[in-house]
Amino acid sequence: MKLWGILLACALVLSCARPQPDRVTPPQPAPPPSKTAESTREIRAVWVSNTDRLDWDGATRNLQRAGFNTMYVNFASGGAAFYPSQLVPEVPGSPDPSAGIALAHQRGIQVHGKLIVTFMFRTTPEFQRRLLAANRAMRGPDGKPIEQAGYYWLCPTQDSNRTLLGGIVNEMVTRYPVDGLQFDYIRFCEQPSCYCSHCKREFEKATGRAVTDTLPFKSWQQQQITSLVRELSTRAHAARPGLVVSSAVFPDLNRAKEEKAQDWQAWLTGRLLDYVCTMTYTQSRPEFESLIRQQQAWAGDSKRVVVGIGSWKMTDLSQVTDHIRVARQLNSAGFALFSYDDAEERNFLPVVSR
Repeated sequence: MKLWGILLACALVLSCARPQPDRVTPPQPAPPPSKTAESTREIRAVWVSNTDRLDWDGATRNLQRAGFNTMYVNFASGGAAFYPSQLVPEVPGSPDPSAGIALAHQRGIQVHGKLIVTFMFRTTPEFQRRLLAANRAMRGPDGKPIEQAGYYWLCPTQDSNRTLLGGIVNEMVTRYPVDGLQFDYIRFCEQPSCYCSHCKREFEKATGRAVTDTLPFKSWQQQQITSLVRELSTRAHAARPGLVVSSAVFPDLNRAKEEKAQDWQAWLTGRLLDYVCTMTYTQSRPEFESLIRQQQAWAGDSKRVVVGIGSWKMTDLSQVTDHIRVARQLNSAGFALFSYDDAEERNFLPVVSR
């Protein structure tokens, strides 16, 4: 009996020591990175232009292996969407962004949806004709619509266009789990514009001057673009509190204001954006370094400037790695290569990894 009692006691001990399935706590998903973590992480990004030809699986694998952590992906323009949209025509052949974003997140890569704001990139002739008939396109001093590469530009001062753009922003950030929103082409065209009847009327009403008064007209245009940035950024944050909002901007602030009405210093000062991506597309190392120093001074904080590198211009890939090194030495928030499409074609991501 004593032996039986000892054996029974041992069996009870082993039974209690064995894990019980109904008491196992399932693993919990990792919490999203905090704002503090995000602010200290170097952004290693690429811009993706040809979204309809994007192989999300291959791209995210390539980027993960090379140590990149961010993609700025074309999601929509002022006239088309790379997803099924209720507001603008869909670009044929666009893959499902939801599945692609999920793959990116699994591989530690953030996806920021990019809106090409005032340029009707990849839209249909029918959509353009409809907007032209409604006098909603930018016009030059001769009254003719501004056209580039077969696409027209939306006038950014008209309420109907702002309503459309706000709707696209809301559609993008509520339908897809993007980590951020980036504005591109949020400006007037570099050609003299916009001299549509609406711009003329609103400028004259606001200032009592004619549009031939160049300096006041440029200042008024800068105010219009700044108000558009505020409007779209506010719309995005209302739909998704805490969303990271940025903009691709021209690298020289003075020229950006003068030629494009793009006062990105005011956008940062007014906290309308989290940061800017400066399109610093020069092959010259001294010019590149000088521009970054100026940009950081204009921004007032080096960590609010992600330096855009024009890698597509560089046949010598040592230039790409050298430019990345300069951006890091100057304590930038990070860098972005334009573009992934070119990097994939030339297969140079392994050369610039980490």
